[in-house]
Amino acid sequence: MTFDKESYAALCKLQTVCLRQNIPFASYRLPLNREIITVVQHHSMPGRLKSLNDLHEKTGFVVSPFTESPAHETFFLQPDCVFFSNNIAEIYIDKLAANDRFIEIEKNKNTTKTTTSEEFIGNVNKAVSAMKAAEFQKVVLSKLRVEQLPDDFQPEQFFLTLCRKYPHAFVYIMQLPEVGCWIGATPEPLLTIENGTVKTVSLAGTQVGTELETEDYHWSSKEIEEQGIVTNFIEQTLRSLHIADITKLGPENYRAANLIHLKTAFEFPQAHIQNRFSDLLKALHPTPSVGGLPKDEARNFILTNEQHDRGYYTGFFGPVNINEKSAVYVNLRCLQLFDNNFVLYSGAGITSSSVAEKEWEETDNKMLTLMNVMKNS
Repeated sequence: MTFDKESYAALCKLQTVCLRQNIPFASYRLPLNREIITVVQHHSMPGRLKSLNDLHEKTGFVVSPFTESPAHETFFLQPDCVFFSNNIAEIYIDKLAANDRFIEIEKNKNTTKTTTSEEFIGNVNKAVSAMKAAEFQKVVLSKLRVEQLPDDFQPEQFFLTLCRKYPHAFVYIMQLPEVGCWIGATPEPLLTIENGTVKTVSLAGTQVGTELETEDYHWSSKEIEEQGIVTNFIEQTLRSLHIADITKLGPENYRAANLIHLKTAFEFPQAHIQNRFSDLLKALHPTPSVGGLPKDEARNFILTNEQHDRGYYTGFFGPVNINEKSAVYVNLRCLQLFDNNFVLYSGAGITSSSVAEKEWEETDNKMLTLMNVMKNS
């Protein structure tokens, strides 16, 4: 990622002002792209989306939770301004600095606590027993970790460091008053549209990356089964919507930050969905890579047994019809910022052959994507 010193300073100042004034905004960098795009809504609050049905007609940034509830709704940031890396005007930043429209809105308070190994391992063992009893086929269980913010922590610098360190990820920082402030580097697109082509992926199975070439990693039967469940679900979902001309690539090894995953990619012409963008989103979310299968049974197990509320972790978010692209991603490898601390989230796919202690270790490794940067930034 390279851009001139003045653009770098202007971006940091814009983000700092938005964070300080509690102004709704999102900055993001697409995978293998140098451009950082920032959307700002400074005249009004982002609207609640009661339905995704007309999403394809909108332009902005969508944010949706793992599961809808009165506490966690889907919001749409409809930008008053869209900035690229090299066109952030100083006069506009000065006007934002005087905008106190959102300053009195109370920010989210952290009421969560770190998931213990006993809690997580207990949930995994309970899930394995349920799958052996044929209650469901797969479930993804998550945990969270609460950490104190370093005294000199700067969210803007952390975001830019993630951009530099993880070129293959969708890197973002976003703040919506009713969603909170989130930062992350997610490897998993839910649905992207560009140049008339729609793409989605099946991403599952995890190993810690070493010095090996990416293609030289080998997989256990558990990991192959786990990724196959997600792949089959996506194939069946696309067929159920009568989508044709599908190209399938994989599975293949895929490096995401410090981890290696199994990835299968799907793409097809946009003409096959026309105005059904929202139908496909609703049919895919949550995929078995973050929820489980069958969807309803796995989600009910998660909501009943996890000790925390996921909120917007494993939800979806991203730009819609900005710069002639839509890029909706799954909210993984992320943290939520609060005044004095932050909450890290991670999860692991559980099948009937899972070993609870290994799944705990996998979730620790996923947290390192952000923790390593936090410690060294």
